[in-house]
Amino acid sequence: MLALMAQFRRAYGNADGDGLRAVVTDDFSWHQHAGDPLELPGGRVLVGVDALLEEVNWRREHWTDVSYSRLEERSAGDLLVQTFSISGREDGHPFAADAVDLYPVVSGRIAMKDTYWKHRKQ
Repeated sequence: MLALMAQFRRAYGNADGDGLRAVVTDDFSWHQHAGDPLELPGGRVLVGVDALLEEVNWRREHWTDVSYSRLEERSAGDLLVQTFSISGREDGHPFAADAVDLYPVVSGRIAMKDTYWKHRKQ
């Protein structure tokens, strides 16, 4: 299962649509940590690889000085758990958080990325 996570992480980091489609389900969704007031409290939900790629590209345009640390990944049955710290700037405004991503796996493919952030002071 950790090999599946490594494939996902590599494809996500490279904005590789074909690589993502090889490891996620057809109905893959990304439940984000934030959203506009109409999307709260659960956050914005992106459905499909194309929506994921749009978000990755948006972040590339709006996020700078991004740093990841303390990455840990675990497999718990049919669930992949990823924890990490992230910091950077969004449109010039600093952000920092400790994050948890939960990835349910169905039939050998990632079905969802469920993201939780605990914001830290800068």
